[in-house]
Amino acid sequence: MFKMLRGEEARVVETWPGIRRKTLALGERTLLLEVSLKAGAVSKPHSHENEQIGYVVRGKIKLRIGEEVHYLSQGDAYVIPGNVDHETEAIEDSVVVEVFSPPHELFKRDLEV
Repeated sequence: MFKMLRGEEARVVETWPGIRRKTLALGERTLLLEVSLKAGAVSKPHSHENEQIGYVVRGKIKLRIGEEVHYLSQGDAYVIPGNVDHETEAIEDSVVVEVFSPPHELFKRDLEV
């Protein structure tokens, strides 16, 4: 399956309070998201089988990957291995672009019409 969208066509889904995602593209082995985080928003600790790679487009975030804590800002990137517990806190309003491999099943549903 292959699917891509223009940003304004993408469904906006609130993952956690203050954290919204837009699933933008789906390939055979990867899925692309844009995530907007309001200052102070926190994701719940979670893990999934998918490797997750991200890039901070704007803002500042605190990212816990396993036992390690990272403070990231515009231009920084990260990798979260599959099945590793992680969580994010927005230090300021932020935008992050993320790639999941294999495609995350939950986010694939965002592309269904």
